[in-house]
Amino acid sequence: MTARTLPLEMDFPSDDAAPTLRPLVDKIPLIPERTTLHGRLTARRLYRFYALLGAVFLIGIAPLLLGMSAQWKAFGLGLIFPGAGFLYAGHAVGIIGAVVSVIAFAVIMFIWWARGVILGPPAVMVGTALLSAAWIGGRTGVSWMEWAIPGAVLALHGWLALGRRTAFAAAKARGAELNAILAKTQPVMRDGPIEAAPEMPPSQVAEFRRMLDLALQPVDSWNGFSTEDTWQDGALRYQICTMSWNLALGQYTRTPAFHGYLNTAQENLIRKHIDRKTWNYWYWESLWGNFRVEKNPVTTDNIMLSGFLGVSLGLFETASGTSPFAAPGSLTFSWDEKTAFPYSHATMLDEVVKNFKRYDLGWFPCEPRWIYSMCNLVGRTSLSLHDARHGTDYIAQVGDRFDRTMEEEMMMADGRIKVCTSSPFGFQVPSLSGLFGETWGVRFMTPYDPAGAERLWEVMKQDFMSVKPDGSLDFRLLPLGWDTRKPADFSRWPELNPLMVTLWAALEMGDDPIVEATMKAIDQRSGEGVAASQAWGGRNTIRDMVNRGLPDAWARGPILSDAAYPDVIVGRAVTDGVALELVLHPGAGDIQSQISLDRLVPGRSYRIIETDDRFTAGMDGKARLTVALAGRTPLTIVPVA
Repeated sequence: MTARTLPLEMDFPSDDAAPTLRPLVDKIPLIPERTTLHGRLTARRLYRFYALLGAVFLIGIAPLLLGMSAQWKAFGLGLIFPGAGFLYAGHAVGIIGAVVSVIAFAVIMFIWWARGVILGPPAVMVGTALLSAAWIGGRTGVSWMEWAIPGAVLALHGWLALGRRTAFAAAKARGAELNAILAKTQPVMRDGPIEAAPEMPPSQVAEFRRMLDLALQPVDSWNGFSTEDTWQDGALRYQICTMSWNLALGQYTRTPAFHGYLNTAQENLIRKHIDRKTWNYWYWESLWGNFRVEKNPVTTDNIMLSGFLGVSLGLFETASGTSPFAAPGSLTFSWDEKTAFPYSHATMLDEVVKNFKRYDLGWFPCEPRWIYSMCNLVGRTSLSLHDARHGTDYIAQVGDRFDRTMEEEMMMADGRIKVCTSSPFGFQVPSLSGLFGETWGVRFMTPYDPAGAERLWEVMKQDFMSVKPDGSLDFRLLPLGWDTRKPADFSRWPELNPLMVTLWAALEMGDDPIVEATMKAIDQRSGEGVAASQAWGGRNTIRDMVNRGLPDAWARGPILSDAAYPDVIVGRAVTDGVALELVLHPGAGDIQSQISLDRLVPGRSYRIIETDDRFTAGMDGKARLTVALAGRTPLTIVPVA
């Protein structure tokens, strides 16, 4: 049974109509010409950072200029570069101390980024400087180090500054090259009617069951969730929101006429998202990053929780047509029995708006004092979803500043975007850029800036991925950072796979050649069917969910309101507003099970085409049927004329 053979599908055009769809944008915008290396707000932060480094350098060389003791000189030199005090002390132990100091500084820099421990780097510098002073004691240091180390530090900064200028010139030249390409490239995004996707393939049915098994257990049970990573990409909050988003996308594209346990699963995941196990990390990050004792996880910063939860809420609300978290206190973050922070969907987003407004950039941090482009794009989408469903004006309050920051501060001269930026100091972490970091946000740009999404997508294709003549994917991963990280199991963390992120962006863009090539690449590396198991969205899915919501036929037509899990697995459920098409699978062997229907015409007779069974809807528009499931079981329910 295919969609084209069913009377209820006549409003859903087949894929054969896709080439005639109208482009969403007339042309891809060019990369703006840059005359300065940084935007005004970023430059202000960098000047402050360089002034701080300059002050530390002057403090560090003061003992040399003032002719103070060797201990003071070792301490001062240790402040201007990690381990320099040990080099000044000399001897083999001094060299070992210098190496250990550099390693310790590198480790704490990673911890600063990963945990927001902003005092970590200066603490390591001061600590190792004190240790070098203690080590040298009353001895004299290596005299020529008194000028060699400061000279080397100045030379290093000069070399880095020259490198930045050289890289900027190269980026401008690359931007000009790309603009010539962009001017001749046709946009890939197409406008068109909202379509129901085909039924879930077998690998996706298996992934659907995996997510449901996790989501339908009691909210306070965490069997199957990984707790190995509390802080970063494998943390509970990301496991939860990835499943929340995929279930909502799947409901919108494949099962818009099914509620039942699918709604329950999404509600449960949102309740897990507000469980203290998910957000307890913020107490510590706020303490050592913002110097605040903060038990409320959404009132200050932390867009990686509030923004992501907001998208989970908005996508679920859109796909299901329900709003179970609109009531006051329905989203309560409980610290303990005495301390709780009650919110609703709307009041939690009020905190997101407040945080956007707190910063002159109009973007706000994930980890304390680190601003991520993808997280802020997610946060913006959470507001857009609520505006579209409820008529609020969140984007009107923050959208203009957000958009200017994207173009003036975060976009670089070659059209790529910064992924992670220090909010107080302005510098970025370049190792986080690349295929993963920059492609991640593309699908969250499509709802409000399809032209910008087209530009970034084409830039990423030019720099990182293309389709070979044989149809395979040619892609480039940066050697450090997110692109080449290797979590234990991509099946547990699909969102960490750069190729999976590429697939999700390509699906949203409707870039079929990249979709096909990326799916082949994923299956070759991870196993047959893995790519299809994660392909929950499609062309314009997130854009349509934000801007168009549920089609009227889906919002008012008959639905499968209940089915027993895991006895009945729903692989497809679509309505045209009158009839209902279902594809059901038995959970384990052939069974008979009851299903419930709702939103039928009260008192009207219906027929199941495949079995010719007939039934009459109750006066409440409901019906309960017993169905026999033997493998894949299609059921097409139509009103009797």
